[in-house]
Amino acid sequence: MQKELRNKIFELRNTGMGYKAIAKELSLTPSAVRSVCTAKYNDPDLYGTCKNCGIRVKQTPGKKKRQFCSDKCRMAWWNSHKDDVKRNAFYTFKCPCCNSEFVAYGNSKRIYCSISCFAKTRTKRGNEQ
Repeated sequence: MQKELRNKIFELRNTGMGYKAIAKELSLTPSAVRSVCTAKYNDPDLYGTCKNCGIRVKQTPGKKKRQFCSDKCRMAWWNSHKDDVKRNAFYTFKCPCCNSEFVAYGNSKRIYCSISCFAKTRTKRGNEQ
């Protein structure tokens, strides 16, 4: 089918016309119009579905595939699938103040196990000077 004819079908479809009306206007069969519309609609390269609500999500060719239709759906899905989160940023340290071992998540530069140990060290340094 010619590109001009396909584009005309999509234009008419976007205005709200049905398959029969488009077929009558362009002298085609309704099944031909439907097959053109559904082939474009179901093309996995152009559209995906939102993981949370199932709404169609338009994909941009050459870019990372969109998984969610909005930030609201993205946050709702991740909040309900906390087991799927890959938590790899656990770091083990030894506190220089109390010599206890502690685990910090997401901060590889943490020094003290608590604010109170930090404050104790600060006051010790202040008294020494």
